[in-house]
Amino acid sequence: MQKETHKLNVQLNDGQIIEFMPEMVHSDLSALTSNQEIIHRTERLILVQLSSYTIIKLHELQMIIYKTLNQLRYHQIASQYYNAELS
Repeated sequence: MQKETHKLNVQLNDGQIIEFMPEMVHSDLSALTSNQEIIHRTERLILVQLSSYTIIKLHELQMIIYKTLNQLRYHQIASQYYNAELS
């Protein structure tokens, strides 16, 4: 029997709500680095943090991604992400 997956929705800036897909985080990180270890470590930590949410605002999700990159000491990638998504 397959375990039911946790459903997470993302509220966009215009108020529209979309279903969160982990591929969103993966593609954002892949745009910043080709290092699969960095992508994998960061994704895992982000997904663990998101497990307590049922809905999250896009800006809050972006801040979690940014803070996670910094927490893992990927400061240059965090800075690139900030400039691309948050500035």
